[in-house]
Amino acid sequence: MGTHSPVGDPESRCPNATPFDHTFGQDTRRPQEIRMLAITGLTLAVMAIEVTAGWLTGSMALLTDGVHMGTHALALGLASAAYMFGRRHAHDRSFSFGTGKAGELAGFASALILVLSAFALIGESVSRLLTPQPIAYLEALLVATAGLVVNVVSAVGLTGGHGHHHPHANDHGNADRHRPGHAHDNNLRAALVHVITDAITSLGAIVALLAAWRFGWAWLDPAVAVLAAVVILAWGYGLLRDTGRVLLDMEAPDERRESVRAKLESDGTSIVTDLHIWSIGPGVWTLVASVTAHADRTPDDYKALLADDPHIHHPIIEIRPCVDCAWAR
Repeated sequence: MGTHSPVGDPESRCPNATPFDHTFGQDTRRPQEIRMLAITGLTLAVMAIEVTAGWLTGSMALLTDGVHMGTHALALGLASAAYMFGRRHAHDRSFSFGTGKAGELAGFASALILVLSAFALIGESVSRLLTPQPIAYLEALLVATAGLVVNVVSAVGLTGGHGHHHPHANDHGNADRHRPGHAHDNNLRAALVHVITDAITSLGAIVALLAAWRFGWAWLDPAVAVLAAVVILAWGYGLLRDTGRVLLDMEAPDERRESVRAKLESDGTSIVTDLHIWSIGPGVWTLVASVTAHADRTPDDYKALLADDPHIHHPIIEIRPCVDCAWAR
């Protein structure tokens, strides 16, 4: 007689055959998603005012602030879209490790926008340095001040007023980002970088306009715009680097690798011979490990050693028995 494979849902055939959850928390609406939508609308309105005022008043620093605020509005829109996409497709199994990297992709695109806009602004500012143009100082100062206020409000809104995110820091290897409650969201970071660089250019525009108005230093206005663009380039590069690491599945920082290795070898006899850990979303890591066991162990035994780390999901453990051990013969 031939044998027949059981049919039906796996859980009905075996209570222990519960399928893995591949959403990794991406199916929940996040507070920052709602805040970003509101801030995007506000930013678009202020952008239109600043660009128009900068063009009419002749202030390059103000025009720089307005143009960059436009790129920041686009970045916020990308970030919002990434959160919505990740949530709506969280249960789509065609995404092998969930949709967490949608935010990284949006962050990478935002970083490209930052870098390209910075180069464009440097070019225009140099042109204004070589060919100065008259500036309507009072009107430009009023609009620049309004832009600064909007940027500060936006920054507070994005962080929820807690200030936990530091967009200028390269904390890829910082152990703090791996603690519960400290998930490092490059999508949120990218939006915050846009907001803070907008604040810097707004503040720079105010200082430059005041100095130019008081002392006649018209060259200071485009010079400040160049300095602000250099800061934007530096932060944009940092975002490209960090989001690129996640998109290319680069290895986790040494602190995390050594922490996992120590747990898997905590029995004093097991040896980790191969280990790959990579990020699949904000604060979410997965791993594949090969362990040489000197006792009769199962993959679940080793997975239990990682159970206290809330950031490790879906670990795959391969056991290679020691050929010289009696239990493996």
